[in-house]
Amino acid sequence: MLLRLACAWIAFLVIARLPFPQFSPNTSIVVSVAFALTLALGFGTPIVAFVLAAATMATAFMTGNDSALTMIARGCGCAALGLLGPGAYSIDANVFGRRVIRLEPRGPDRLSDA
Repeated sequence: MLLRLACAWIAFLVIARLPFPQFSPNTSIVVSVAFALTLALGFGTPIVAFVLAAATMATAFMTGNDSALTMIARGCGCAALGLLGPGAYSIDANVFGRRVIRLEPRGPDRLSDA
């Protein structure tokens, strides 16, 4: 949940820097609020997180100043959220159900698959 909130905060910082010359100036605010709410609530988290990671990388390479390294680190955080998934306290968990992966230890009577 904390990673989702951190990426929601990043959405405000990143999308506000993207140039939308063909749209009105308020478009970036509306898009950043939509991304932030979607991430904070945990709806469609992997897709939104990967799109935000791509936008963060694009912003890092477009600015090209000292904050580029920070933007790349923020993009890696968003990509990590996309790989980890939304978590237990999200809309995705309520809609699609929780998934638990359990790794059973191998017993001494089982041979390796070599």
